[in-house]
Amino acid sequence: MSESSDPYLYPGTDVLKNIPGIPNTEELTAFETLNSGARMYELRLQPSAGNFDVGHFKAIHKYIFQDVYLWAGQFRTTLLGKAQFVGGRVTYFTPPHLLEHEAQRILDGLHRANLLKGLSRSEFARKAARLLVELNNLHPYREGNGRTQRIFVEALARQAGQTLHFDVVSQERMIRASILSTAGDSTMMIRLFQEITDPERIRPLSRAIEFLAANRFAWNTTYLATATAGQEYSGKLVGRDGAAFMMRTDSDQIIIGQQADISADIRSGEHFSFTAGSSDQSNLRGGDAP
Repeated sequence: MSESSDPYLYPGTDVLKNIPGIPNTEELTAFETLNSGARMYELRLQPSAGNFDVGHFKAIHKYIFQDVYLWAGQFRTTLLGKAQFVGGRVTYFTPPHLLEHEAQRILDGLHRANLLKGLSRSEFARKAARLLVELNNLHPYREGNGRTQRIFVEALARQAGQTLHFDVVSQERMIRASILSTAGDSTMMIRLFQEITDPERIRPLSRAIEFLAANRFAWNTTYLATATAGQEYSGKLVGRDGAAFMMRTDSDQIIIGQQADISADIRSGEHFSFTAGSSDQSNLRGGDAP
């Protein structure tokens, strides 16, 4: 679809029509980020009541974007696609005439699974990740799909006695996981959910983010994760923190590992390789920032 034929855009522009009438993308992005962020904060403090059905899903989008778009809470009426990279092949999401049916199918399945109640943490993470993948492949809104999905699955986790910490997920990591899942590979998304439901993995990630942010490092545009057991990594040591260490890999990822997996002789800035040991991260605690 060309920009000129997209009814959601101001004619001749790439700017979404919006309630305050902001005429350029940069100002709209700033306005949208501020207002949607405030509404998401409110929903996290006091989640909206709902039955985790299509109406509930729409109500979350409407609440988040009520200050920005007149169509908040409404499924898109146009075809929507995204390229994995600039100039790459465009992947199209569910056609608009199938959105209601597919959303109903997905959420009916969620109810048949008893809203993921009574599961172990690991099993909940696996099934919640697959739910997010299905919702993301649906992409029912013209804008704001990711934020709506996260609030929805966070609320789902709470009623199931679980907790999701999306605050330790960098934008880059979520983008990569979403691209792979759109292509049919949910492995990275499941791994992400296993991590953000595990307090012992969340802790070192939070510490790493605090350190990187304090040093004005753009962590949100970098892949950041704890090491996966059995996987080999190569890169430079950034520093050590209690029983954890931080590495910047040769592929520019930030990986948090266990000091038990590396030699105590390796110094900050030194290049090395290691294979991650046990997936048990329970000893990644405390200490001074790297």
